[in-house]
Amino acid sequence: MGLPRDVLAKGSVTDHAVFASLARIHNRINETLFDRPQDYEPRFTTKSSGGIDPRPWCQRFYAAMNLNIKRWKRLLDLKNPNHGLLLPILIYCVDKKGRPVLGKPRPGPETAHFIEHEAYKDIALVIPALRELYSVTRYDSPQ
Repeated sequence: MGLPRDVLAKGSVTDHAVFASLARIHNRINETLFDRPQDYEPRFTTKSSGGIDPRPWCQRFYAAMNLNIKRWKRLLDLKNPNHGLLLPILIYCVDKKGRPVLGKPRPGPETAHFIEHEAYKDIALVIPALRELYSVTRYDSPQ
């Protein structure tokens, strides 16, 4: 968010307004994921051509993961059976050097079609599962 850690104690009026706004959004999403996970739907960008562009949403998710990457290490391990939950998100992400996080996609029209028109549809399914996984492992794993 770009806010100081002690924003509530020492932040400006604008800082408090930004924090409150983000807290409301966060709480609304969390409430949906907790009470009605089937209703969760990420808000993706729309392309000028009218199609869905999940890349900005996924890249922000990835940026948030990197804020506390230690908490995500287990899921980033390819041997972890839950790693697959991140794939519909990470397929759209690039690292700081602009390289695809999952490596170069397999060449071919099937892969391109899948990435452009299919993969993002699983994101709404994996987010509630990731939240559930996080809430189950949150207190039994080291920080």
